[in-house]
Amino acid sequence: MSAQNLLVELKKHLPLRVYGNGPVMEMLRELGQMVNKKTPLMATEVFRDAESGEVVCEVVMNGDQKITAALSNLKLDITHPLYRKVKNYRDEVANDLAKPDDGGGINSQGFRMGSLYGKK
Repeated sequence: MSAQNLLVELKKHLPLRVYGNGPVMEMLRELGQMVNKKTPLMATEVFRDAESGEVVCEVVMNGDQKITAALSNLKLDITHPLYRKVKNYRDEVANDLAKPDDGGGINSQGFRMGSLYGKK
């Protein structure tokens, strides 16, 4: 499933209960949030990042504090109807990030890599 098609599907299910991992947990802890990978978060908006092409979610935390996080760093409940599609997308992004870059910022799959991930 393409990122654009997944984006359309995700928008139909907003808001989404998501769970963070890695960089999302680090960012939330730096913001003073007491979270772990089992702490539910709420994604209220999804969009494509203009630089990387990645699907990004706006995540609301306690009160009205918001952050943005790449979908590749978030997980859905295993019972959510889009769980498998999101997992496949996350795996695809991870695989694309692991491939060597052609030097122009676009890998062989046409997925644009940006500074969103901090990987080169």
